[in-house]
Amino acid sequence: MSWHTVGFAHCGTFTGRIQTAAADPTMDPGYASQLLAACPAGVDPNVALEIDPVTPHAFDNQYFINLQKGMGLLTSDQVLYADARSRPTVDAWAANSSDFEAAFVAAMTSLGRVGVKTDPALGNIRRDCAVLNS
Repeated sequence: MSWHTVGFAHCGTFTGRIQTAAADPTMDPGYASQLLAACPAGVDPNVALEIDPVTPHAFDNQYFINLQKGMGLLTSDQVLYADARSRPTVDAWAANSSDFEAAFVAAMTSLGRVGVKTDPALGNIRRDCAVLNS
């Protein structure tokens, strides 16, 4: 599951969903209009918008409620609700913030046990998530 309850995305990562003749039908039309106003054609692709427009600075379950309303900013976000395999989890976490928070704690605890990879042959820790290290 995605953990985009806080954070931002650059216009260049989602404008294809709103600036085409066939805008993404899974997106709420009002939300798409707001995004288009903030990221019109020709805008600097580095302009950034909050992933959760309702409670952008709170760690809560609003992100999942947004997905139910067609307000997933990134395609990968909205697919979580569109896909029958992940929709029940989105619905459960939208309905119960405590369950979402408990799942997040469990996932972060598990990730904390992975350890740091120091051998370049075993992986690549990126300086910039969007670019492979050279």
